[in-house]
Amino acid sequence: MLYTRKLSLYVATILASLLLSGCAGMFVSDSSDIVTDDRSTREIWSDNNIEFEAAALGNKPPFSGKVRVAASSFRGKVVLIGQAPTEELSIQVEEHVEKIAGVKKVYNQLRIQPVINVSQMSRDSWITAKVKSALIGEDKLKGVSVKVITENSEVFLFGYVTPESADIATDTARNVSGVKLVIRGFEIADLATLETKKAPAPTSDAKAPAAEAPVVDSSVEDSALEQADSAADESDIIEGDVVIDRSGDIVEESIEN
Repeated sequence: MLYTRKLSLYVATILASLLLSGCAGMFVSDSSDIVTDDRSTREIWSDNNIEFEAAALGNKPPFSGKVRVAASSFRGKVVLIGQAPTEELSIQVEEHVEKIAGVKKVYNQLRIQPVINVSQMSRDSWITAKVKSALIGEDKLKGVSVKVITENSEVFLFGYVTPESADIATDTARNVSGVKLVIRGFEIADLATLETKKAPAPTSDAKAPAAEAPVVDSSVEDSALEQADSAADESDIIEGDVVIDRSGDIVEESIEN
């Protein structure tokens, strides 16, 4: 029996590769019919900077040589991946990441164990390659972009996808030999909104009903964005292209082979 953990959070389809070479990879099909993330240039820069600063903690005191840290961020919601030998060090890493500019929430997926060795890193690279190959070979995932990160034989999947694509990618990854756990960090697209986007524009002079929440342009002042962030209730579902399940940060399901 395998287990899949669903991380209910925003995660980007465009993520900086912060793990050691070979442990992470992006699979993108050649189809033009693809759901893309709608972050502004400023938001993407901020997320990339968060990922860089979080990963750099592994080379700084008191963590140097003791922990292995990588991160994936989407609009300030950060997933930490790696190992820490003690719960105390894991919490300290989380607290440091929370202080990075732009971070809104941290999902700590650091495993309490010694840092993996080079041999395991090599196996992880091989698993990543096999998972990406399996995803590419799945016809139902044409046009889907998926980020694959493997850490100690646990495969993390990230991307902006439909619910169906998320399930297909998960089933595909968990059936690859060597994978012991699949952790889903997908950003789930709102199908109703996507269909509205594809519909032809009205030809009459009458205004069509609003189908989307307004998109904030990257030129908007930082102060305005900060006010909007502070006004939003974390328990609310964010409007727009993404539906977030806030019933729980991580839901663990058993999956029968």
